[in-house]
Amino acid sequence: MNNESNDPAEESKSLFERLRNSIFPINPTDGLPVRMLKNSGFYLFAVMVLLISLIFGGAIMLVL
Repeated sequence: MNNESNDPAEESKSLFERLRNSIFPINPTDGLPVRMLKNSGFYLFAVMVLLISLIFGGAIMLVL
């Protein structure tokens, strides 16, 4: 029961592209405004995760 895809096109993508496609997949039928909103939404999500990780890491380092 292996859930990993063996698609060569999927394996050639970087981790960043695979994450972006799993969170906000971009369809070929999407217009330019929708693509821009999906890309900016992913970047905002990534920045938010990074900032929260840094805050938690800083809080843990302060306690230790």
